[in-house]
Amino acid sequence: MPFANKGTDAGSIAARLQNRYGNLTSPSLKDVTTKTLPKTFKTFPKAFESLSPSELEIDQQEYLEFESGLHSNSSSDQEVNTQIQVEEEPKLKYELPEDYKSTKLCICMRPQTAYECDRCHHYFYGRIAEVCEKHPHEFFLMDIRSCPYCMAPIEMIKKSPISWETIRKIEDADLPNDGDL
Repeated sequence: MPFANKGTDAGSIAARLQNRYGNLTSPSLKDVTTKTLPKTFKTFPKAFESLSPSELEIDQQEYLEFESGLHSNSSSDQEVNTQIQVEEEPKLKYELPEDYKSTKLCICMRPQTAYECDRCHHYFYGRIAEVCEKHPHEFFLMDIRSCPYCMAPIEMIKKSPISWETIRKIEDADLPNDGDL
């Protein structure tokens, strides 16, 4: 046969599972147990050739302890919980000096200003949408991405030469002959 199964057929997979796990015919997965493996291995996979046998044995033992902890009762869970509470916060390898300042500037909380559209010459108040160097994945829904009146692109929006208070006074002012109507 030009293409051999190389252990991927159903029979060889079932045989490997029977060698690794006990009680596979149980009605519940909780009843399946792992068989203990011998502590020394004669052959290692190619991925582990660089590791010394003692390191590999230690890793295998840690994995078996972890796996057995998954199937154990609540008494070991209580031990793990107490170990977690005792552990302190991890410390950084390198502590930054107190006078260290990041080179990236955050523009997320910048103030709103008055803007004017070059196309329709409407005034509006808000913030132009920009990407923050420190938080590039953050965006604010109320930031202006185009003119709200004529949908002109952001390149056509410029800062207003007059303040927002002055703009509001002009818009709210009574026009001459308003009482005629």
